Amino acid sequence: MTPPPFLLGCTLLFWGWQSQLLPFAVPMAMILEGARWVGWRWALSDKDFNRVTDLTSLSLVMAAVYLFNRESVHGLMTLLNWLPMLLFLLIAAQTYSTHGSIKLSSLFLSLRYGKAKSATSHHRASQRISLTYPYMMMCLLSASANLAPWFFEGMCLLVIWGLWAARPQRYPAVVFGILLVIAGTLAYIGQLGLYRMQTQMEEIILSWFEEMFWADRDPYRQNTAIGDIGRLKLSDKILLRVDAPYPVLLREASYNLYFKTTWFAKKTQFTDIFPENTEIKIPLIPPNSPLEKQGTPSFKKGEISVSAYLSKGKGMLALPHGTYQISKLLVPTVQRNDFGAVKVENGPGLIEYTAHFGQNTPLDTPPSKPDLSLPPNEKAYLIELSTKLNLQNQTPQQVLNTLTTFFKENFQYSLNLTAPTQKNITPLENFLTNRRAGHCEYFATATVLLLRTAGIPSRYASGYAAEEFSYLENVYVVRRRHAHAWALAYIDGRWMEFDTTPAAFWSLEEEMAAWWEPIYDLGSFLTYEFSKWRLRDSESSNDWLLWLILPLSLVLIWRLYSREKVARSQKPAARQANKRAVTGADSAFYQIVQQLNAAGYIRQPGETLTAWLKRIGSHQISTADMQTMLSLHQRYRFDPAGISVQEQAVLTAHVKTWLQF
Repeated sequence: MTPPPFLLGCTLLFWGWQSQLLPFAVPMAMILEGARWVGWRWALSDKDFNRVTDLTSLSLVMAAVYLFNRESVHGLMTLLNWLPMLLFLLIAAQTYSTHGSIKLSSLFLSLRYGKAKSATSHHRASQRISLTYPYMMMCLLSASANLAPWFFEGMCLLVIWGLWAARPQRYPAVVFGILLVIAGTLAYIGQLGLYRMQTQMEEIILSWFEEMFWADRDPYRQNTAIGDIGRLKLSDKILLRVDAPYPVLLREASYNLYFKTTWFAKKTQFTDIFPENTEIKIPLIPPNSPLEKQGTPSFKKGEISVSAYLSKGKGMLALPHGTYQISKLLVPTVQRNDFGAVKVENGPGLIEYTAHFGQNTPLDTPPSKPDLSLPPNEKAYLIELSTKLNLQNQTPQQVLNTLTTFFKENFQYSLNLTAPTQKNITPLENFLTNRRAGHCEYFATATVLLLRTAGIPSRYASGYAAEEFSYLENVYVVRRRHAHAWALAYIDGRWMEFDTTPAAFWSLEEEMAAWWEPIYDLGSFLTYEFSKWRLRDSESSNDWLLWLILPLSLVLIWRLYSREKVARSQKPAARQANKRAVTGADSAFYQIVQQLNAAGYIRQPGETLTAWLKRIGSHQISTADMQTMLSLHQRYRFDPAGISVQEQAVLTAHVKTWLQF
């Protein structure tokens, strides 16, 4: 069906306006609408359309990989926004082709390369469709990703324009207009509730993709949200349960090289660590280190218990600062690197371990040259700010106090991110000099780099802040939104934690909690308790399950045997006849339909077969015969029981008589 003039172009312009991509939308609309005044067309073959489709698919995959690498799971929304551009070549080829349509086999590889098993599948592969209306719907879907003003009103006008041109002619225009008004009113009322559901579903879907592809923290590279635009969203999913006497920071990894909003761990490899022979204890002190000769720390010792989920049996352990030993960890493979990251593999879905910690930091190696390096594109303004704060002339403790006061008095915590107003300015520089508001990744990165300007080796640490106490479980629960970043400073021969993020971050992140969080927490707790019960290492407690094997096996054999007897009782010919009766594709009545269409009696869209025959009149044959044929055809087509062989013969005879008459 051909859309009304200029509807496709207006839809593209609407998408460009909503997506702030008008420089691309205007020429695209001009190219497609220009086909009305161009007299020539390309004689594109089906193979040409196959090549265009393959090129479009390749472009879509390349764009998806690029956006995933650049924006992580948030690139899904950008990819949705770019779809009209990525699919433009295909719709342009259809518009300027002599066919004006495209084969289904060009869109689906299964139809293009698969062997047709029946005449129906061959007919489907050869069927041609127009992509104009699907492309318009896709433009509207892409425009909805931005939630810009006047989207609902503009979408309604475009949809009404398209539906009005394709409305069934057998209905009065007034009735169709009233129905459109009712549908628009209901849509407006419904979208108020759907908007909130969309935000929740968007968060769930993005979280699902994040768990599928980026479930484990990368100990070699940490992509930050520095430079992103919009409001950061993190899920309420519980990742850890921490039994500790007070709130604690849990680190998973640390990094020493910053480059274009990404932190890297330079020159580090994982090495295996092994439990002691007598007890399930994993010492984390490197061999031949001074700390190994001194023994475990003798002051400020503590321990916490952590329960964590592993994705496919592997993951990073969340550990408090100064961890020197892990106990009760039942996994076969444990590895550590020089930056405090501990990785486990081949473990169960749920693990429980106890972390023993003190004031020394055996997990972290002494500082090296990269721990004092500054990124070239950030160096100038960092040194200028450091000079202004007089950090070079202060003792390490004075530097910490100065930076604490500087960030506390001049900066705010915020999850709403905006683009820099000035050109040629980095997001971090915009944070320090102009906006002075951001999330923990901004504060941690700025703190690490400013410490280095003062000659203090420092690293970027990432993990979680365990601060939400659950009175239901009597432990601290750590959700995905509790992800946190802070600085590690090397002072007086040891690494110490230094967090300059304002304390308000906790209350602001709590505002992100969904209204259904208590319900989710209860379900998560029950699931957690069930997982613990399953992983209980007492073999005798589950011995009673073995007694169920025999009766369950007997029931299964009996069910399979019964089903096999029923299957054998039906003959292949009968099953094939039932299959044909359900479809009714070979009904002789279709010959009458084809004859009437050839005579100019066109069936309107949405018009039933009965209403169509009544409208054109049952000429050239008695009404009783027509009703008999129609009744038999309808039963043959839609009745699961079908019609008998004798009734099929009656239908065929009546149709043959009608065609001859």
